[in-house]
Amino acid sequence: MIKQENEKLCNLEYLSEMVNGKKHLIIEIIDVFLKQVSEELELINQAIINKDFATVKNYTHTMKSTVSVVNITLLTPILKEMEELAEKAINIERITELNTTLELMCKQAISEIKTERVKYI
Repeated sequence: MIKQENEKLCNLEYLSEMVNGKKHLIIEIIDVFLKQVSEELELINQAIINKDFATVKNYTHTMKSTVSVVNITLLTPILKEMEELAEKAINIERITELNTTLELMCKQAISEIKTERVKYI
């Protein structure tokens, strides 16, 4: 599920179009994304450890919006499945598996976005 090194996970074209190519806004949104995705991942991890399904549901739902800004479409089905399982308060093992994939893909996305961010300075 992780994209190969030469394949991009993120696509900042949508973001650029959204702000009419204004570089300072792109940087601002990227910075918010980087902070937010790290915080949300940490909160999801903690919630899984505590088997707090309500928190897993809330943050996976929120994270769908967070990742949509940088167009990480591959994460949507993962987050959706995690949210649905958490809503039913079932299968913490599957949620944990999905979370491992989510973390790996987010690390790749963060790396890509940090690299892309430099282009807007």
